[in-house]
Amino acid sequence: MGRDPKHDYRGRSIYHITIGKAPHCPSFCQISGTPDQPVINKSAVGSIIERQILNFPNLCPALQILQYAIMPDHIHFAIFAREYLPRALGSYIGMMKVKTGQIIREAYPQISDIFTPDFHDRYLLPRHKLDHIITYIRENPKRLLERILNPDFFQRLNNINLNGSLWQAYGNLQLLQNPFKAPVVIHRADTESVADYKTRRWRHLSENGGVLVSPFISPAEKEVRRQCEDVNGKVILITNKPLAEREKPAAHDFNQCAKGQLLILAPHTPLPPGRKTFLHLNSTAESIALSLISLC
Repeated sequence: MGRDPKHDYRGRSIYHITIGKAPHCPSFCQISGTPDQPVINKSAVGSIIERQILNFPNLCPALQILQYAIMPDHIHFAIFAREYLPRALGSYIGMMKVKTGQIIREAYPQISDIFTPDFHDRYLLPRHKLDHIITYIRENPKRLLERILNPDFFQRLNNINLNGSLWQAYGNLQLLQNPFKAPVVIHRADTESVADYKTRRWRHLSENGGVLVSPFISPAEKEVRRQCEDVNGKVILITNKPLAEREKPAAHDFNQCAKGQLLILAPHTPLPPGRKTFLHLNSTAESIALSLISLC
């Protein structure tokens, strides 16, 4: 759930809603084709769900569906509450789920549950861009096919031992075994010439099959990562936030995973922002860069 007790869910806002499939319900669809041209074949259950998603304006005229995706085991949709709602948004989502269940069970009595009990929501903040949410939802089938076609690039481990510490990992685990790794750290005290020298070395390593390891915190370090990716370089990104159970990387990082060029390492519990955490992440990057890590 993403319910925020400080947010008014009757107020005018745009929401990204995700609802999962109940364990014993048939798949909502089958996805085939290629990542560039996904083919979505909705099941009878998926077709009923689609009609009920599009029925939201009939539940409340102020609700508008901006984008949706029917996936095999979940649905996504962006919904716009254009004015203050008579009820909280969750009430209308509950109505949609109940009506969908009634229609499906009438046609297919053997199906008991359709959706998981709750739903996840995120509301659009001023810093968010609507087109990013729309693109994310629209490209769900593409990302699924990329994971199916390149399973080694989307591996997930919840407990990987890195020099005595347990981390979560998502992406191309083989990057840990690359013998040519370098930590990316640009210090405040580095002169411009020193920073330029480091950047040239890291770019050369990227161009020649090496791996850059870093939390990429400062703007200068982020620029090093951008230059690395420009030459199809490989990156191990160390974060300070754990990965949620079903969380997938954001669009840019996902695309880097699809190329086999990214591994994300995350702690099991959040690390607070601040200098102490940054030093710890940089130290971890240096340790990983100097190690040949076994995945056995």
